[in-house]
Amino acid sequence: MTTFTLVSTAWGHFAFVARDGKLAATYLPASRTAALAAVRRQWGPLDENPAALPQFQKQVRAYFAGESVEFDVDLDLAKATPFQRRVMEHCRRIAPGRTKSYGELARAAGRPGAARAVGSVMSHNRVPIVVPCHRVVRSDGSLGGFSSPGGLRDKERLLALENPSALPVRKR
Repeated sequence: MTTFTLVSTAWGHFAFVARDGKLAATYLPASRTAALAAVRRQWGPLDENPAALPQFQKQVRAYFAGESVEFDVDLDLAKATPFQRRVMEHCRRIAPGRTKSYGELARAAGRPGAARAVGSVMSHNRVPIVVPCHRVVRSDGSLGGFSSPGGLRDKERLLALENPSALPVRKR
């Protein structure tokens, strides 16, 4: 069964979709209306389940309150390729407040030279903050891209939340 949940955080309403007890998608905090619209745009009408993944909900609240959190939740990666899974696994290991380049992540996933492919995996990441794609930057330390509605502003805010001194210099 697929449901959605809204979690009230210090940043707004964080939305997530759970499928059969696993996390299928997350949406960065927004207004309640915007969070609901984002879920419905990608998933259509779903039932709300305020009790879904209660430990994850606690972790989300703590994270957006500025606490260091290691997300402990099973992901629904049924449609991911083996390479995508490896990239996401290695991305999950990047510590809060730290960054890695797309190239470093490609090497860790066993595909040196596949930085662009890593960028593609990150741009299609359905579970931001859990697979912390905001911690992946260009080899020169600049931010690169971020495909959230707030774009690079969201990436900067997430990095600053975790560690303001880790924020790379933004280059255009």
